[in-house]
Amino acid sequence: MVSLMEYCDRFGPIVGLALLLSSIATAAVRAADSSDAQGPPAYSNVRWDEDYSYLRDPSTRTDYLDPIKYMPLNENCDWYVSLGGQIRDRYEYFNHLNFGAGPQDHDGYNLFRFLPYVDAHLGEHVRVFAQFRTVIESGREGGPRGRDMDTADLQQGFLQFDWPLPFGDDHSGLTVRAGRQQMVFGRERLIGISEWSNAQRNYDALRVTINSPRNNLDLFYFRPVTVQKYEFDDNDGRMGMAGIYDTLDVPAMPKGVKTKVSVYGFALNTVHEASWPANPGKGSENRYTIGSELTGTIGHADYDVEADYQLGKFKSQAISAFSIATEGGYSFADITFSPRPFLGFDLATGDHNPANGHLGTFNQLFPSGHTFFGYMDYLGRENIIDLHPGVEMTFARHKTLAEKVSLKSEYHEFWRDSTHDAIFDSAGAVFRASGASTAAHIGGELDLLLNWQFTRHVSSYFGYSHFFAGSFINQSGASKESDFAYAAVIYTF
Repeated sequence: MVSLMEYCDRFGPIVGLALLLSSIATAAVRAADSSDAQGPPAYSNVRWDEDYSYLRDPSTRTDYLDPIKYMPLNENCDWYVSLGGQIRDRYEYFNHLNFGAGPQDHDGYNLFRFLPYVDAHLGEHVRVFAQFRTVIESGREGGPRGRDMDTADLQQGFLQFDWPLPFGDDHSGLTVRAGRQQMVFGRERLIGISEWSNAQRNYDALRVTINSPRNNLDLFYFRPVTVQKYEFDDNDGRMGMAGIYDTLDVPAMPKGVKTKVSVYGFALNTVHEASWPANPGKGSENRYTIGSELTGTIGHADYDVEADYQLGKFKSQAISAFSIATEGGYSFADITFSPRPFLGFDLATGDHNPANGHLGTFNQLFPSGHTFFGYMDYLGRENIIDLHPGVEMTFARHKTLAEKVSLKSEYHEFWRDSTHDAIFDSAGAVFRASGASTAAHIGGELDLLLNWQFTRHVSSYFGYSHFFAGSFINQSGASKESDFAYAAVIYTF
């Protein structure tokens, strides 16, 4: 363990940078941000989701960056360009990474990300969106890993066409989008952008969306893009997925009850060119996922339930796997700090008998996994049982240099669903093989996360996590308890 003074020495520069950027942003803002319909949209992790067309009216401009968010290209102002981006710098430190196995970082490392974009609206029906990325890792023992490094690349670049529908109201339309893009569905348990990663997930895709005020239907086909650290990224030609995703606001609910239901189906084809954890050798996999998610609120209570079933074939083995995820909470809005206690449960099956000709390991597909199974990212949605209580609190809101300050504390208790299968990390790779232990208990993780939104443009977060090794970890290899500390500052425009 490192001392508190060493932590302060490491995090001090990031905290100082956050306060400096916040002061600059605060001084530059001419008026308070408006929260009504004419005000600026909330920043999205998928920046194409933001609409700045309201800035056509000069009287609505309240932010010092509004001039670059709406730049008209013609006299009618129906052609315009919006510029934006994000800069993020994060420091991370592990004590006993991977429970002490493998290379260790004694001084931590830094992850930097810059995501500028250009959004061109060419009339009512045509849009061109281009977002670039530079993500850099420095100081990690053994160099960059996974999605840490992508020196200069295209994160998104798509052409979009929009048409009103001949039926429905004025808010119904058809959107066709082709090119490199990011996609988010539901809580991102199966398809997301992996916002925590230095290089976010992206896809070469064709997507068709039929939208109306109460229903959004998406049909898509994509190939996931693989990160090439020093070369232009390309999609993975060995893998493709087609899908349909329908989200409906449930009508005629009692007063105070809001419910949304999603139903979906995905077809994934993969050609494995190396050994797969439970199935040695090369082979082709056709996996089909059908599922549904129900989410909503009842007064101050909120709930989310998602269930999935997978079938298909890997080589000669029939696939049969499922996943269930639930979370419910209650917000005490009238109590100091507005606490929201919550309780969640996740189960994703493992393979219970590798020799029976059936494959039972759930495939987590392309999730934003960091959110669900602990911030250390040791575990993913495969062969896992997770019970996770927690509480969120808000300490400040709409104050000077504190648009919002919140703390989330959460504890995860993990078991293997099958003691005959491995445990898998947040990227879906084997984290620890199964053969050395028959124990089910993996361990527990405590997560503490402080989010500080200084202004609309400047935010920061600080976190600490500790993993308590359980019987399976103790019996199957290195088993030192792990600590993870991190801090980040973000400037979004």
